[in-house]
Amino acid sequence: MVSHTYFQRKEFFEESEDTYPVWVLFGLAAGKFRFWIGEQSGEAGPGDLIFCPPGCTFKREMLSPLELHFIYFNIAGSQPFMPALQLPTVLSHPLDGKRLASNYAYLRKLHLTTDPRSFHRKQMILNDLWQLACENWEGEQQQQELSNFADSEDSLMNQAAEWLYRHAYTPFGMSELSRSLGLSPVQLTRRFRKSFRMTPSYFVKALRIRKGAGLLLETNMTLDQIAAHCGYENGFYFSRVFAQLMSVSPSKFRELNRV
Repeated sequence: MVSHTYFQRKEFFEESEDTYPVWVLFGLAAGKFRFWIGEQSGEAGPGDLIFCPPGCTFKREMLSPLELHFIYFNIAGSQPFMPALQLPTVLSHPLDGKRLASNYAYLRKLHLTTDPRSFHRKQMILNDLWQLACENWEGEQQQQELSNFADSEDSLMNQAAEWLYRHAYTPFGMSELSRSLGLSPVQLTRRFRKSFRMTPSYFVKALRIRKGAGLLLETNMTLDQIAAHCGYENGFYFSRVFAQLMSVSPSKFRELNRV
């Protein structure tokens, strides 16, 4: 960490764009703004972490007043204007909202402190914010790898796999997909199994349970909350499917794998 500044209510940006000699982190606790960093752009809101590498132009447009943590930092081994890392995206939205909120609360308390002990504590919090961002990026990469898995010589089944991936975490009926492809449910299942050596329902189940396993390890969500994020109606049904695929209950999985 080089410096940390906390804005309880920032109503406008003094500069619509800037370039920094070190890494910059915008940690949003409230409010929204649009951003453009290199070739990436988007809208950032509460719970988002936005990273700007050194030497990159950071353009922004205020949408609503921000509660903002503004941090300058360096990464070990990096040189000025030469980012040592290529980020998957400049924006990360950590799943563990409680942990993020706790980090923000401690940063607010330590705002404007200058003693070495307080600076060391802020450094530890910055390290954890980076870890939260990495966990989010790694989770998105794993999901992308799963989506890329579905690549066969049957172009129609590739379309089916892409559709399933997009809808996996929301309730849907398999008949909806088969109708859109002009196939009966039996034809869809047969062709999908031939292409990917699994049924469409198993493909969706694997996506959902993998996401659920990540949420069990990375968050303190209840089973009902995790079920909702994974496309299941309730925690009881999620728990039953999880145990079938993983050979262990969700609660036991969380207990065995959390450190």
